[in-house]
Amino acid sequence: MTPSIPAAVAQGVPPATTPPSSPSATSPSATNPSASPRTPSDARALTAGGLAVLLLAFLPVNFTFGAVNLLVPAITADLHTGPSGGQLVLSAYTTTFAAGLVISGRLGDRYGRRRLLVIGLVAFGSLAVLTGLAQSLTALVALRAALGLAAGLFTPQVLTTIQATAPAALRTRGIILFTAAGAVASIAGQVVAGAIAVSMPEHLAWRAVQGVTGAIALLALTGLRAVPESRSPAPLGLDLRGAALLGGGLVALVVPLTLGPTAGWPAWSLGLLGAAVVILTGFAFAQRATERRGGLPVVPPSVLRVPVVRIGLLMTLLFFVSYGAFLYEVSQYARAAWGADGWDVAMVTLGFGGGFLVAALVLPGILGRVGPRIMVYAASGQAVALLGIALVVGLDGGRSAPPELQPLLIVLGAVQALMYGPALQTVLSRTPDWAAGVAGGLLTTLQQLGIGLGVALLGGLFHAVADAAGGPAGGTAAAAATGSGSGLAVGLVTALAVQAACAVVFALLAHRVARHSAAG
Repeated sequence: MTPSIPAAVAQGVPPATTPPSSPSATSPSATNPSASPRTPSDARALTAGGLAVLLLAFLPVNFTFGAVNLLVPAITADLHTGPSGGQLVLSAYTTTFAAGLVISGRLGDRYGRRRLLVIGLVAFGSLAVLTGLAQSLTALVALRAALGLAAGLFTPQVLTTIQATAPAALRTRGIILFTAAGAVASIAGQVVAGAIAVSMPEHLAWRAVQGVTGAIALLALTGLRAVPESRSPAPLGLDLRGAALLGGGLVALVVPLTLGPTAGWPAWSLGLLGAAVVILTGFAFAQRATERRGGLPVVPPSVLRVPVVRIGLLMTLLFFVSYGAFLYEVSQYARAAWGADGWDVAMVTLGFGGGFLVAALVLPGILGRVGPRIMVYAASGQAVALLGIALVVGLDGGRSAPPELQPLLIVLGAVQALMYGPALQTVLSRTPDWAAGVAGGLLTTLQQLGIGLGVALLGGLFHAVADAAGGPAGGTAAAAATGSGSGLAVGLVTALAVQAACAVVFALLAHRVARHSAAG
């Protein structure tokens, strides 16, 4: 249960966490500590059918990442670009998605969440179809960036509608299913993309998958009448300046990290990194200044002073850096080292998705018995599983798909569900009532930013080490034909070792969260 403002203060939040007193920026819980951020009692309650529609609406968000992730080689071949171009196609979507999430949540609070769902799904479905018609890398990246903005417009409305309109029992189940849906959608995207890829030429398959993505969004649109309209009775201020600074800073950060390594770090990439530092520093100062004036910034510094919230957000970023990188690297490696087609790649990761789903569904019972410390155990398990996969890949040397991989992938999926689910619940449970929507938006923002950074940084590391270890063939599909997959194996093992280190850091942070939870 989310603590009230006085409870939050007792946990170490200064009085500044109380939101501003202006009518446009206050929350009911700011003036009444017992108030809930739910809609008025006369609002229509969410039903199981409405929850199903909301989860369907959320499905294409990560479905498109999984599908495009699998089809990156087909896209780069069709558009005559290299690995960095493929990484940019992925990162363009996740970066703009992350940049718009927090402000979109506030737009839904102000103008109606179902209304924003309608607008976002229409835009997303239309743009997804248009991406399948792109004839150049520039056009595809621009459309994918717009697609990310559309996804960011409606995604916050899904979780907020569940929180605001569902009865208590359905709300708990809905949040659990929302947590599982993201990972399952990524794997479903790969499976569907793999099935389409084996049924038609790849230069057409990746375009057809975009149409499937758009069709899912438009199908969800037809069922939105089952979802009640809701909005905040006292919506928070928008802070458009803060949103613009945050969005600009993220774009300036991710683009050079995606393209810089393979381009030899040209002057423009270093300039953009410098601009990112300046913009994000200005964003931090602007957020503090807005809060001192009594306004409510995009990222309230006072909320970040809650230890569990601050640490939990960092854990979320670490988790999704590893998650996004892993799916990207495995897809690239399976194609290049083993000569796998799209369907084979999807089958490699199917066990990973199945393990995640099963663990997510049994998570409430496990969390009730073990508590937040389950995150420590699960993160330790992730580090062991990643090192086990690295060992299997290293011994195989890129010659074939080892059967020992599948059990390790199932375990990896299961422990990842036991890491992220509790992190999400812990952060939301320790956030002041008035900032629950802000925290939810930040969690989703860092999820997408982490995926983008994972592809850019660890995906770039994978390609760089593979090329250095295996020569020009080390990072291309030609490795399968020439038998030069050992360079790819070195690249994957290196990236997996870094991801295992991230899991260890996650475990250390989770230990601190568990201590705070026990003390609070």
